[in-house]
Amino acid sequence: MASTTQSEPLADISVELPFGQEQVTMTASIHEPAGPARAVLVCWPGGSYDRRYWQFDAVPGYSFAEHMTAQGFAVVAADHLGVGGRSAPADVDAVNLDAMARAAGALATAVRDRFAGIPLLGAGHSLGGCITIITQALLGTYDGVASLGFTHGAKDSVTADAAEAPDARAAAVEQAKAFFADWDAGYAIAPREPNHSWLYTASTPAEVVAADDATVTRWPRQSYVEALMAGYSASFAPSVECPLFLGFGEHDIPERPHDEVAFYTGSHDVTLYVLEDAAHCHNFASTRTRLWDRLARWAGGDQ
Repeated sequence: MASTTQSEPLADISVELPFGQEQVTMTASIHEPAGPARAVLVCWPGGSYDRRYWQFDAVPGYSFAEHMTAQGFAVVAADHLGVGGRSAPADVDAVNLDAMARAAGALATAVRDRFAGIPLLGAGHSLGGCITIITQALLGTYDGVASLGFTHGAKDSVTADAAEAPDARAAAVEQAKAFFADWDAGYAIAPREPNHSWLYTASTPAEVVAADDATVTRWPRQSYVEALMAGYSASFAPSVECPLFLGFGEHDIPERPHDEVAFYTGSHDVTLYVLEDAAHCHNFASTRTRLWDRLARWAGGDQ
């Protein structure tokens, strides 16, 4: 079978899920290597992104999928529940992290059925990492999990309104509102332009930043609220018992990435990697292939 590229995935895989009185469809693109896959990476994007984060083809050399299939891995670039046209339930505020995590587990199970007998690894960037951790804690879906850029610790986006909120959820709502241009839309846009300083470093080419800005995608607002709610995501971390890969940029959201390891008390196998000259969007860093190659060694059992 010929190797696929980021712009020409072999096929899509879809699952239909009940959501209240609706049926919703989640879809992912499958990229396969030339030979038998060493492992399957089910990859979930972060907030404001869709699956294009993993198969970015606007500028040559920035496709995670292309790089990893060349090393013998199958890459499944997935869209979350509520992200993408066919999977947006009418009751937007029911699309919370629990619902998104369970839906992700259903799609990953379909992937496992398709690649029977091959290790299945979950990989998520930022809020996608949070959802992947919750999926694993609730369902034990994956044989290993890579969380890239998500911190269970404090985030810096505290607004004045959030500081005066009466409780943790109300504070998180105010923080989440600060990200969105159209909060009342429910499925809302979080523009990237105001956040360039922590998404990219100075070495990221302007054409890459501009092309990335053009991919901004609507997300269900409650996912941001719960990710920003103090202590919520951290409550799932101890239940993750599989091998873990934690990846961060040198200038990422957590000030001390090494502190993240302490949240995962249930796992006996935690790998931490900090990518130099990288901010939060690792796949657009000038050093991105160092992270990809380190992740490939972990995913292939080479450590």
